[in-house]
Amino acid sequence: MKTVLLISSQAASSRIGASASAFAFERLGIEVITLPTVIVGRHPGWGDPGLVEIDADGLSRLFLAVQAQGVLEHIDAVVTGYFHTSRQVTAAAAMIDYVRKAKPDAKIIVDPVMGDEPEGLYVREAVADAIARTLLPRADIITPNAWELAWLADHPVFDEASAASAARHVGCDLTLVSSIRSDTNCTTMAVTKSDAWCVSVPCYKDVPKGTGDLLMALFSAHLLNGLPINVALENAVSSVDAVIGEAARMGVSELPLVATQDRLANPRTGVTARPPLQSRKPGRWVAGLDGCPGGWIAVLLDVAGQHAPRLMMLRSFWDVLNVPERPQIVAVDMPIGFAEVARPGGRACDAAARERLGARKSSVFSAPCRRALYTTSYENACNANAQSGENAPKISKQVFGIFDKMREIDARITPDMQSRIFEVHPELSFALLRDNVPCEYPKKTDAGRAERLQALEKAGFDKEFLQATRFTPFSDARPDDFLDACASAWSAQRILLGASETLPKKPERDANGLEMAIRG
Repeated sequence: MKTVLLISSQAASSRIGASASAFAFERLGIEVITLPTVIVGRHPGWGDPGLVEIDADGLSRLFLAVQAQGVLEHIDAVVTGYFHTSRQVTAAAAMIDYVRKAKPDAKIIVDPVMGDEPEGLYVREAVADAIARTLLPRADIITPNAWELAWLADHPVFDEASAASAARHVGCDLTLVSSIRSDTNCTTMAVTKSDAWCVSVPCYKDVPKGTGDLLMALFSAHLLNGLPINVALENAVSSVDAVIGEAARMGVSELPLVATQDRLANPRTGVTARPPLQSRKPGRWVAGLDGCPGGWIAVLLDVAGQHAPRLMMLRSFWDVLNVPERPQIVAVDMPIGFAEVARPGGRACDAAARERLGARKSSVFSAPCRRALYTTSYENACNANAQSGENAPKISKQVFGIFDKMREIDARITPDMQSRIFEVHPELSFALLRDNVPCEYPKKTDAGRAERLQALEKAGFDKEFLQATRFTPFSDARPDDFLDACASAWSAQRILLGASETLPKKPERDANGLEMAIRG
């Protein structure tokens, strides 16, 4: 079992500093020895924090007591966070030296908690200078936000390329830089001297304090547990994103760590690390997505016909917006928009698609009401759906099994995004590919696969590409998932070119303003 020495602030009622990071370390199986630099009742953003100061001498006495226990040689990493005085920083540097003497391969992880946009420095300048002068030279890993990295490097950070440049200018072996913001996305990067990986997720409006402490601890814990840098990045960002999303759903302003603790150790829906933005190539691309047990299978088409189709496995649906091809249209086989009342036959678009599909109409399930979608058990989902209105349809266990996928999209999509993201249904796409004749056989049969392959080949898909089996181990994707993604990509191309159909012709909107329509 790994052990970390954590030197940071501690709060009684807020999940900040060690009160957030220690929980994350321990949930991932790492023992924590905490030396508090200050103790507060709550985050200062709430008002008077009730600060109890611990001077440098007091911090050193705490360390000497730990040292007397004979544990220094068992410490695998020293992690530093918030410091109240520059003398505390000096004391922490001495502690690092003692640990390194007892265990030379111990990792030193410095979270330079100094400031952020828009207020700038929120520690004394002497503290920031001491961190840069005393702790950074001792660090193996640093975890600044974008503002802190710019301050440390004296180098502007405004996008992924400038963040990589600034991180290498600082010169640490590994830099985790967070909060690289664009208009819609927030990017986190892991930068070494030779490589860089990025993960981008859509921004939330209101984010609880302490997310930086949580991200640092999760990333560090995954590394200490032996994961590669890119996978540690994916897992850490995915977990933090899940925690923030749950806080938004619950309407709370503190990190709900206990409620989301399983997501810390086992991210359910991940994100995909990619190279920095500068490596992207322009193109006129569309994407078709279908869910699979490990994430999403995506097929990308170049509408201009200059590039061959591409197959990708994504851990998160939202990763498709940030892949190098930057698809202009994304078509996904998943409901978008949910009624407040579940009706027989589902939404109007479900009924319209079913009407067009004849023998294949059973492939269109009735979308649940939104209240059912956000329940946590099959029994509760069925009860919520039934109670929403008279004669509400029953939810099958198969449909309940993809609730996570539906929630993943619904939690973030807005009406404005529906100019780029569209709901499709592969069986409708195949029917249109076959001159409005639905497929005769179920897709999981040999005959069904053959007729769908023939339809895609007729539409211009390369035969060799259609035999693709390049599915990554995490995906558990099946061949029929791949063909459904191809059909969805074909519909995405029709949408971009203005040739698609909309079912029904006059779509309904849900309570969130989302258009409930299936395109083909």
